[in-house]
Amino acid sequence: MPARLQSRAQLDALVGRIEQALRDGDRVLQSQLVLESAGLLTKRWSRLPVAEKPAFDALLHGLCGQIDTQARKTFAEGLADLRLGPPRTTRALAGDPAATVAAPLLTRCTSLPPDFLAEVAERATEAHGLALAARSDLAPAVTDALVRRGGGRIAARLLDNPGARFSEVGLAGLLTHARESEAVTLRLALRPDLPPEHRPVLLDLTRARALAELRFDLHRDDDPDPERLIEAVAETLASPISEPRLARFASSDAFVRQRFAAAPPGPVQLERWAGLRRTEDVLAGLARGAGLPLSPTIAAFDAADPSALAAILGGLEHPWSLLKALLILRHGDDVPAATTGLAYERHRRLGPLAARRLVRFGALRGGYLAFPDADVA
Repeated sequence: MPARLQSRAQLDALVGRIEQALRDGDRVLQSQLVLESAGLLTKRWSRLPVAEKPAFDALLHGLCGQIDTQARKTFAEGLADLRLGPPRTTRALAGDPAATVAAPLLTRCTSLPPDFLAEVAERATEAHGLALAARSDLAPAVTDALVRRGGGRIAARLLDNPGARFSEVGLAGLLTHARESEAVTLRLALRPDLPPEHRPVLLDLTRARALAELRFDLHRDDDPDPERLIEAVAETLASPISEPRLARFASSDAFVRQRFAAAPPGPVQLERWAGLRRTEDVLAGLARGAGLPLSPTIAAFDAADPSALAAILGGLEHPWSLLKALLILRHGDDVPAATTGLAYERHRRLGPLAARRLVRFGALRGGYLAFPDADVA
């Protein structure tokens, strides 16, 4: 028997078993048939004659209403990558109450229209919304609904998705989420389509978060004014670096990004490089770890005031021994006592969150991110 006819015979036999299981109400057998034959059910769909597809879709739709969660999930995975799957069945599974079933279709299925996706977004749980927010293309009607109905995690995922498009209403809704979510604030502030009047609001939110954390950490009467510290670090990070000096770091930056693509170099590796006076490699590693461009990282190292450098290392939770090694690289063995004392105080007094927020404010004012994924919600 030719292969095509044999495949059709297998499909017909399977359909017959499914129909019998549906008539018998045997849910265990129904789930077993799907688990065993999900591939056959989905792959043969595109080869069916057009006239037979509605009946087959109705059969699958009825079957999916009876089978257990694991079988529905297996079937949904099979349907998710079909260009044009069985429409009734696909929509039913994409709207399934179990997010593990719906997620593959909500994230990957290209045949689901925007109006259906917007309906799902209006009633979605957070798990459904997170799956939907990861689609490669999202129309404003869908993102509006997700922003309106979802929380900060969904909003942040949307902002991480280059295929998500927003209306003015959606962007205004994201601004509301930014008041509760630092992750949303950081991502929203750098969007090129953000209305200009929203940027100062987001910068003020970032500054207020930094100030609140600094006041918590720097609580003694003899502490410097936290507001002055915020400005000093921001000014240091904004210091220009000459092109010839920046060019010296190009090969180190390429080396670190290639060698440490999965995870940035840790403090032991950085301290080893510092001991070998591989300054460019150390600073490229710090930039990689903090999510910073090279220029502000070099500026923090070059500055006479060690506050910005201490904040970067504090945000990475690196030890005092590494900060001290960097001071020696910067100043030589005779580091001024005042510089060492100030650096140690910054290291000792600034907690990781305060340090990260301090650097984030300066970064955002400069038009880039710092520590984009650490402790933000």
